[in-house]
Amino acid sequence: MNRLLMIISVGLAFSLPAQATLYKWVDDKGKVHYGDTIPPEYTKQGNAQLNQSGVVVKKTSAALTPEQIKARDEAEAKEKADKAAAAEQQRRDKALLATYTDFKEIDLALQRNLGQVDIQIKSNELRIKSVQGRLDGLKKQEAGFLQRKKPVPPDVTGDIKKTEEEIGHFRRNIANLEKEKDGLRSRFGADKARFRELKGLPPEAGTPPAPASIATPTPPVAPVKPIVPAPTPAMSPTKK
Repeated sequence: MNRLLMIISVGLAFSLPAQATLYKWVDDKGKVHYGDTIPPEYTKQGNAQLNQSGVVVKKTSAALTPEQIKARDEAEAKEKADKAAAAEQQRRDKALLATYTDFKEIDLALQRNLGQVDIQIKSNELRIKSVQGRLDGLKKQEAGFLQRKKPVPPDVTGDIKKTEEEIGHFRRNIANLEKEKDGLRSRFGADKARFRELKGLPPEAGTPPAPASIATPTPPVAPVKPIVPAPTPAMSPTKK
C-alpha cells in the first residue's frame, strides 16, 4: 500500500508543473485522494501538502466542531483551574509551616479565636437581657390598658414593635456568631490535619478537643482576719 502511494505521488509530481502544489486529503468514506486542489467540501476535514518528492511539508488539522471546541475550552479551563489550585495549596502549605511549629499551637490559636467570638456572643446576650427588661415594662403597660378596656396608645404599640425587632437583631447576631465558630472549627481542623500530613504525622485519633468556654473570673477572696481571743478578766483576791 505504501509503495502504491509513493508511485502515485511520484507520478503526480512529474505530471504537475514545477511550481504546482500537491495536496492529500481523505473523503467522507475514508478514501485518500491526491490533487493540486482540494474540493471545497473537504477543505475543513484536514489535509497535507506534499512537495514534488511526495514528502509532507505542511499539515492542516481538521476544523473542530462546536462540540469539540466546547470540550477543548472546558479542558483548558480545567487545566488552568487545577494549576491555580495547586499553586494556592502550595502557598497555603508554606504559610502553614511558617506559622506553626507544632500542631498543638493550632489548637491554641483556635481557642483564642473562639474566645473572641464568645465575647461578642456574651455582649449580645447582655444586650438582649437589657432590652428584654424594657420590653417587659412595655408589655405591662399594654396589659394595663387592655385590662381597663382602653385602647393601647400608638406610641406604646410602636415601642413594643421596635423593642422586639431589636431583640431579634441581637439574636440573629448570636446565630451568625455561632456559625462563625463552626467555620473556625472547620478551618482550623483542616489546617491541623494538613499540618500533620505535611509533617508526616499519622492522622489524629478520636474527636477534636471541645472548644474551651470563657472562664468567669473568680472574685478575689478577702483575707480572713485571725480571731483574737478576748482577754480573761482578772479575778479579785478572795477575802479571808
